[in-house]
Amino acid sequence: MPSMTERRNILVVDDDEINRMVVRVLMERRNYRVMEAASGPEALDMVKDETFDVVLMDLSMPGMDGLETTRRIRSDAAGSQLPVVALTAHTSHKEQQMCLEAGMNAVLRKPFDSEQVDRLLGLLDHSTQGPDA
Repeated sequence: MPSMTERRNILVVDDDEINRMVVRVLMERRNYRVMEAASGPEALDMVKDETFDVVLMDLSMPGMDGLETTRRIRSDAAGSQLPVVALTAHTSHKEQQMCLEAGMNAVLRKPFDSEQVDRLLGLLDHSTQGPDA
């Protein structure tokens, strides 16, 4: 992961344009570079073509949902270590377990605030830097 002075590249995947805009604005205010995908297949193409530090993935999308999209990201060597965070309004224990089983690193419940996002990204930084960080 980049240092705190470097800009992170974040992919926001959500079929709802308003949700993508809200997350984009929140992230851009923190100096993150944000790209958007409106579907699972679009996200898969973008992950193949770009380098991201984290993917924020909606679960409920038509066609290919966030769980299947994450499984497909994980099946490619380039995406095997990419942090993927579920964005969902549903946070039952069963759904959280499904997210982890699909290969997601964490679950962020909607609506969320900027402090929750900062805390989560900080945790992801520490978990991907290894024991010498």
